[in-house]
Amino acid sequence: MDNTRSLETARVEFRMPAHLKSEVEEAAALVGASFTSFATEILVAKGRQIKLEFEQTVMSDRERDAFLKILESPAKPSKSLVKLMHTHVTL
Repeated sequence: MDNTRSLETARVEFRMPAHLKSEVEEAAALVGASFTSFATEILVAKGRQIKLEFEQTVMSDRERDAFLKILESPAKPSKSLVKLMHTHVTL
């Protein structure tokens, strides 16, 4: 798989209230960025943050301890599970 970033661009269009667009333009100007580069940076950063939050599993101390206990001392498989595993056919 090629890990190089594609230089291909895609057009994104959406509407927003004029006063919000003005706020974003002002913020972009404060950091010396164009509206497009500022909006792109913010949208991508927020999108990545949301994806990361959904991809992580956060457990309490109690949940973590219970999970580790299960991993360290798994229950014996049931007869049905053993039977199923013996009938499994590899394709």
